[in-house]
Amino acid sequence: MRFSTLLSTVAAVASLSFAAAQEAARFGSVSVSPCPFTGGQDVTITYNATTAASADHQPEFVDLYIQGTFTNGNPSPRVLLQRNDFGADQVILTIDTTIPEAINNLGASNWNVLAMITFEQDGLNLGGGVASFC
Repeated sequence: MRFSTLLSTVAAVASLSFAAAQEAARFGSVSVSPCPFTGGQDVTITYNATTAASADHQPEFVDLYIQGTFTNGNPSPRVLLQRNDFGADQVILTIDTTIPEAINNLGASNWNVLAMITFEQDGLNLGGGVASFC
């Protein structure tokens, strides 16, 4: 019985990792330093579009958000940090910013960075995103 539970847990973690890898392959990757962070803290956020461009998902725009988790496990609303135009030949976007101090009043913790991209494909504006988990 324990082996079966352990096997189920390993399979769930592996499938989660696989899903995250698929998103990174389609939409790039994002990282934040320092990680974890809180409101009022200076951070550096780096978005890398190498894999997105390889998958024909070259971003036109990159919106950087933060999102935390409430004590009941529900996600907080997303907080927009910055909206960015992204050049046709651009691969890396790095921003230095200060996390809004007001997030400390929301009652959430475990904040992560989300990079939501907008790209054109077949005349359509499509979107997707990746997250950086501390």
